[in-house]
Amino acid sequence: MIVKCEKCEIAFQLDEGRIKPKGTKLRCSKCGHEFKVYPPLNAESPQTVEMTPPQPLVRAEVKPPSQKQKDKPVPVKKTDKPVLIKDTEPPIERGAAPKTKKSRYVSFKTKLMKFAATLILFIAFIVIPIEAYRPWQELYQMIDCADNMVGSVQAAFSPSDLAKMNSFALSSAENKDDRPFSDMDDSPIYSAVAFNMILENDRLPSEKEVVKILEYQDKFKDKFDYSILETLYRYWEEKLEEEPGLKEILKEAKRTLVKAKENAKAADFRLNQIMIMLDSGKKTGLFKDTILYVLDSARWWREAPACIGEVYEFQNNEFWRELALNGESGYGHNPVVDPDNWYLPRFDVDEYGTWFSVWFTCATDKHFNTFSIDFNADRVKQALMLVFRTVAGISIILVIVVTVIANWFSGMVTKPITELTKGAKEVAKGNYDYVVPVLQEDELGQFTIQFNEMTRGQKERLNLLETLEKFLSKELAEIAAKDGLTLGGESIDCTVMFTDFAGFSTITQHLKAGEVVEALNTYFDAMIPIIKKYGGFPDKYIGDAIVAIFGAPVHLSDHAERSVLASIEMQNKMREINETRRRDKKPYFEMRIGLNSGNVIAGAIGCDMKLEYTAIGETTNLANRMESACQIGHVMMAAGTYTKTKTIFFPGVHIPITPEPVHVKGYNDPVSGYRIYVDNMSVSKNMNAKSFESFYVYEKKDHQIKQSPEEIQGSGYTSVAKFR
Repeated sequence: MIVKCEKCEIAFQLDEGRIKPKGTKLRCSKCGHEFKVYPPLNAESPQTVEMTPPQPLVRAEVKPPSQKQKDKPVPVKKTDKPVLIKDTEPPIERGAAPKTKKSRYVSFKTKLMKFAATLILFIAFIVIPIEAYRPWQELYQMIDCADNMVGSVQAAFSPSDLAKMNSFALSSAENKDDRPFSDMDDSPIYSAVAFNMILENDRLPSEKEVVKILEYQDKFKDKFDYSILETLYRYWEEKLEEEPGLKEILKEAKRTLVKAKENAKAADFRLNQIMIMLDSGKKTGLFKDTILYVLDSARWWREAPACIGEVYEFQNNEFWRELALNGESGYGHNPVVDPDNWYLPRFDVDEYGTWFSVWFTCATDKHFNTFSIDFNADRVKQALMLVFRTVAGISIILVIVVTVIANWFSGMVTKPITELTKGAKEVAKGNYDYVVPVLQEDELGQFTIQFNEMTRGQKERLNLLETLEKFLSKELAEIAAKDGLTLGGESIDCTVMFTDFAGFSTITQHLKAGEVVEALNTYFDAMIPIIKKYGGFPDKYIGDAIVAIFGAPVHLSDHAERSVLASIEMQNKMREINETRRRDKKPYFEMRIGLNSGNVIAGAIGCDMKLEYTAIGETTNLANRMESACQIGHVMMAAGTYTKTKTIFFPGVHIPITPEPVHVKGYNDPVSGYRIYVDNMSVSKNMNAKSFESFYVYEKKDHQIKQSPEEIQGSGYTSVAKFR
């Protein structure tokens, strides 16, 4: 059957068997016109053909023709172009079994998914349980061994001896500030070494002996000072003399812990430390977020020991205190599931290895003592990691196998896929002008058409983005490309920024033209990216001044906050630039910044010869006046900006809550201005200066810079601004 397009009148051959009795919609491949054709009057009665119910016209939803039809294609003239039939599934003759079609279409997915599922099930139900069983079994065996050891260590201490040790630990903690050198950073380690030296040596070794055998001198922040150690040694001797019998109790306790550690080492059970801790059982006072060290098994010359009465601060391991806080005695250990690494137990990792803690908590007098053992769990961790490496290895094999199968099946894919692949590669290289040829009239042909349309659309979008990114940040450029811009004029709530270099004219009159241009370009190269980073639109340059708009032409709900953050970062950046230019003996400037928020009239203003997007109105004028009233090196904002940001805390600056009256031209009464001090520096101009190097006068001032909202009582802040 010969069919002609109603619009371009191109003729092509069409199989009559594919035309439905009630008509079938077609699309011309040349001009894209859609029209409807009907079967000829002498066509076979529709009762002899099974027809599926009519479906909506949807692109790329057409199913492939039956095998019978494919085996006997309709001849097409070379001058005719193929036409995609936009209709439902093609008719199937009665008695014809569509097994070949179903098998060819489904077999690829079915075989691939079955193969992948088989490998995944093999990993999940065979490899993981077998490999994971052994390290977990070993971990629990080590926990049982540590339970026995910590229980035997605890049994070696009498309650009366523990009570005396606890009392001394509490006294040491409460009187810590009375200890010599208590304000030094290295005080805890000196104190611990001196205290443990008394328990293990019975004498103070000479400086030469200490320096020779002390293995961790790098732990001291400052250079090791033997005189500090000697002073603290005498201090602890006096303290122990005040408690009759306590020194011998502590010595015996130290020997017990050291001996237990050596026995564990001999049994190939490597320990980090055996520690005795003190807890009140209540989260109050000294024990609110900490417990106290009483004693440990560290040899003073081999590893940094703990000092009696030193606090232990919890860092995500408060589970140590669970028994004591519940008033119970018993055994405990680290969680076997780490919240941060669900596939591993809760290990403690340091420079010496991977450790797992086991402890026994017992009530002593009015307190609780926790006997803790940290045993080496490197072997367990390595075994567990091996499990996941095995899984990862099998997963890689799975990917390789699936890739090989995919490559094998790729030989069965038709030429349109190859052409689409070439097109995808060209687009990936950035060649958006590449057009994939449409080779056939099935769903792959329609997909090729959509691919070409997508490429053209992407090219147009990228061109638009490149243009917009010259004026806006990447974030706002993408929003503008998606939602569009309003350039024809609108009344919009936004924030206007004015910047100006103080004393620019005075300084530049003594400079060469090249020096002035170089300096301005340096500053602008640094300031404009910051404005765009916070969503601002650099409106214009007015000599050495910058005018920027936040909230137009792209609408932003938080434009005031963004403008304040940008102003702070710009002044901080000025400090960096000026420091470099002073060092290089180049001219430098100091800047003022003024802000105001409110309604403006924004749009493209000008004439046919020149258009410029800008914002005009009272808000803009007042922002300019704020800049004029601003202190050099800082920021001044009007009440419009302050009102929108007063509940936001800006770290690293100080914003007085009391407004400052500013006399502004055109206003009968003073307007309210709010200063933003970005540092504790005051900058003024020396009009009698002979060169730029002495033009600015810098003085230290206490501007009460705040780093956190807690420094301001009753501030009412609801959020903290974060620099992007």
